[in-house]
Amino acid sequence: MKKNTIRVMIGILILLVILNLPIISINHNVSSNDYSNWMKESIKDNEKVTEIHMLGAHDAFSNEINIFSKPDLYADSIVKGFTGTLLKGFLVRQSITQTADVDELLNGGVRYFDVRLSYDNEEWYTKHNFISSEFEKIANSITSYLDENNGEILILDFQHVDGIDYESNEDYQLFIDMLDIYGLLEHSYYNSNDSLSNTTYRDVTSNRTKTKIIIVDKFTPELKVTYNYETTIRSTWANNDDFEAVVDLLKAESIEIESNPELNQYLRVMQAVTTMQMDGKGILNGIKTWSLIERAENFNSYLISHDDFNEIFEELPIIMVDYSNSNNADFLDLIMDEIISLNSE
Repeated sequence: MKKNTIRVMIGILILLVILNLPIISINHNVSSNDYSNWMKESIKDNEKVTEIHMLGAHDAFSNEINIFSKPDLYADSIVKGFTGTLLKGFLVRQSITQTADVDELLNGGVRYFDVRLSYDNEEWYTKHNFISSEFEKIANSITSYLDENNGEILILDFQHVDGIDYESNEDYQLFIDMLDIYGLLEHSYYNSNDSLSNTTYRDVTSNRTKTKIIIVDKFTPELKVTYNYETTIRSTWANNDDFEAVVDLLKAESIEIESNPELNQYLRVMQAVTTMQMDGKGILNGIKTWSLIERAENFNSYLISHDDFNEIFEELPIIMVDYSNSNNADFLDLIMDEIISLNSE
């Protein structure tokens, strides 16, 4: 009896060790193409910003998360508590959404960035359940790209900024001061007199001579120098790990937009991501696919080969994905070819 108990305990221990291996095992293929200036080379001068097709990165700056990363102060309790400690390797694998740094993303054609920040002890950090890196060094890479290229448009969508109050004028100023100190504000485009649906590619890039950032956030002060999320972006989250269920939601969203032309005033984001469900079936699916990156690799290829993809992409021109620099099954080259073709029409 005692031997059987020991065997069971050893079996559980081995299972926990295997489950918590932080290794993401993928056969990563890299595109040989350079997409660092694709906008300048393909977009028409009079194209409305809201109609530009582009590739986006979901949780864009999570690539530095590892087994030693600290849990984000504002993460769900499962990440910070005893369960989070016990299953940290598994949770880390489900939190890394991108393997590329910001330079690789930019050169790989990504122009929409879903940004998640935490403000802690007067420092700004990128995060996704766990702290990834200081935002300052990412901002430095972005400003270097802006200085070295022209004719491109970047969208920084600050989806979550934790540790501050969106309704506070003081906290908004704190956010703006950070953007200013990091060199991003001077490169931003903002026109309080006109919406992005009336703004053209030429307007933003000053006739292809500059690369600019469109900054979107959820702060609510009346006087702003950045775009307000609620009036600028439409983005519907499926919150599902079933591939067909996600596509069904995206299809329904595209039909809704097609039926309501007034929705074209927004930057329309296709949230082409699957999300692990925190129930028994969802966790088992997460274990089966091993990591979020591996699930994304499969879903990305599934999506762009789906019969409904072209119709969805027509109405939701910003395709935001996990593992956005993957060229496995030629994903990156195929989607960038489609993006360039659509913007050249």
